[in-house]
Amino acid sequence: MRRNVILAAVLAIGVLGCGNFRDLFSAHADVAAEASGQQLPAQRLAQILSSGGKGVKINRETGDFVANVWVDYALLGQAVAQGKLPLDSTSIAEAVWPELSELKGTHWHDTLMARRATVSDASVDSLYQSADTRVLQHILFGARPNADPAQRAAVKQKAQATLAQIRKGASFDKLAAELSEDPGSKADSGFLPPSPKGRFVPAFDSAGWSLQPGQVSGLVETPFGYHIIKRPSLDQARDRLTGFLEERAGVRLDSLYMDSLAAANKIEVLPGAAAAMRAAAESPDQSRKSDKAIVKYTGGQLSVKDYLRWVRALPPQYTAQLREANDTMLTRFAKILTQNVLLLREADANKITISPLEWETLKRRYQSQLDTLKAEMGLQDGDLTDSSIALGEREKVAGLKVERYFDQLIEGKVRLRPLPSALATLLRERLPYIIHDAGINRAIELATEQKAKADSAAPKGGMQRAPGPPPVPGMQPAPGSAPTAPTPPAPAPPQPEKKR
Repeated sequence: MRRNVILAAVLAIGVLGCGNFRDLFSAHADVAAEASGQQLPAQRLAQILSSGGKGVKINRETGDFVANVWVDYALLGQAVAQGKLPLDSTSIAEAVWPELSELKGTHWHDTLMARRATVSDASVDSLYQSADTRVLQHILFGARPNADPAQRAAVKQKAQATLAQIRKGASFDKLAAELSEDPGSKADSGFLPPSPKGRFVPAFDSAGWSLQPGQVSGLVETPFGYHIIKRPSLDQARDRLTGFLEERAGVRLDSLYMDSLAAANKIEVLPGAAAAMRAAAESPDQSRKSDKAIVKYTGGQLSVKDYLRWVRALPPQYTAQLREANDTMLTRFAKILTQNVLLLREADANKITISPLEWETLKRRYQSQLDTLKAEMGLQDGDLTDSSIALGEREKVAGLKVERYFDQLIEGKVRLRPLPSALATLLRERLPYIIHDAGINRAIELATEQKAKADSAAPKGGMQRAPGPPPVPGMQPAPGSAPTAPTPPAPAPPQPEKKR
């Protein structure tokens, strides 16, 4: 977070324990970050930032991002050199806690689902006969509206020939599995999930809802191509409708259960929670040990550090959304996180555990990730693990290997492999590090100057040198992933197409 006002600086004094007010503005301007004895000079960070192409913005967000990635790599290298890499079962459990939590929560959910009432045949019959939901099958012969007329004609002819086979008694299921160009439903004999009216594009929707049980449509043209649609009989649709009703009941039960957890445990999101969450997102390093409560409940609380732990386990696009969220959204998110905490507490109270196979799978995956990272960074070499070599020498070698790997990232020779978020958090909890605001600000100044000089020296007009690679390929901070265009044929005539 930028400290460019007196109030922010005073707050920083309380958090960081600086004894000299002036130090906030002058100290560490030549160092952007430190990690277990290693340093990232501001000049080095400036070199990384200024080496990017036109799409790389030199700003505080990018500087923070690169500095934090460097810290993660440096701590990993030092953990290897110092023999502190988390490899025992307790440490692995800490490093994979998001996956562990997901598995335990799923098992507890399945236990709750097993206690629910079964779906009756009468309920399935009623749903099949209603006008609200349909199970449909289809065979798609793909052809976009802008396809060559001759190509569309050939596709239509093939669809007509298939329809003729069906009219003569050929198996719809078999032909769908063989010929349909919708990969999602093709794998299931052309069956689409039970869907409400209005889910599909208009032509498909209208044709599907006009069919009687067991009836097959003529050719139906949509933006995806030509369809042959069938409404399966009740017996053919029963299992799918039963699963649909069970899932719908499960969603309702989940909602009721989570609401009951909130009520029974008297969840209370405290005043100022949203502001505390926003401040923690802006200054995670200064907030990572904060015990300040943002939610209270019977027998416990959700603190700022607990909140950050959960947030670090989320994909980047979600954390970016949280930074933009208003107070109402943050308050709701805090409540949801607390409900998850309580759900896991309930799972523990009911002795819900993961299976030995699941644990072994988690361990193997974790160790494989570490082995891959170590191999790519050269951290598996004997000069880092040989106890006969002085610790200081091993640490120095680890630092050099990290810098060499970082050079390869800058040059685009290797792709970024981020540390698993929980492992990065664990390393930061066990090994010392610090990120210097003054050093990052200085690096941004230097990088801006270097970029300006490079741009002014570039030839004007004629052939120009192509922009270089980004500072670290795949590492640019982004508020979220850009939407991608759907690729036909889709698993079903999807709703998004209707909105075009």
